Amino acid sequence: MTLALDTDVVVSWLMAGSPRHAVARSEVEREVRRPGGAIALVPQTLQEVLHVATDPRRFERPLPMKEALRLVRQLWEARDVVRVHPGPHVPLRTLELMERHRLGRKRILDTALAATLEGAGIRRLATFNGDDFRVFPFLEVVEPS
Repeated sequence: MTLALDTDVVVSWLMAGSPRHAVARSEVEREVRRPGGAIALVPQTLQEVLHVATDPRRFERPLPMKEALRLVRQLWEARDVVRVHPGPHVPLRTLELMERHRLGRKRILDTALAATLEGAGIRRLATFNGDDFRVFPFLEVVEPS
């Protein structure tokens, strides 16, 4: 069963100076080594990775944009990656989920990610922010440890 990655896991995986770097790498490697294992990524996640990994307010040594672009492209094109594109249902499904679970503005991107994964039939999500996703009954939250 494919494991989707939230932005925080991808950033931790890519940023060697991240406190969760080793944990994120271990989780991803464990998944792709499983028989039939693969990771799923959505464009939104990679766009957020570019934003976060290049931010000097978040990292003492952020990635230069050129390097971040290279790494994100390499990740997107990797053999073990399932590329998940949001379908036409995602905008309305996102609104529906936000209304149903009474979510506020800080939950828009997480809800859109959940709606995208649901539409693609992906039921597992690795994230360090499990509480943000447990509200969605169709997702199994995997917190790397």
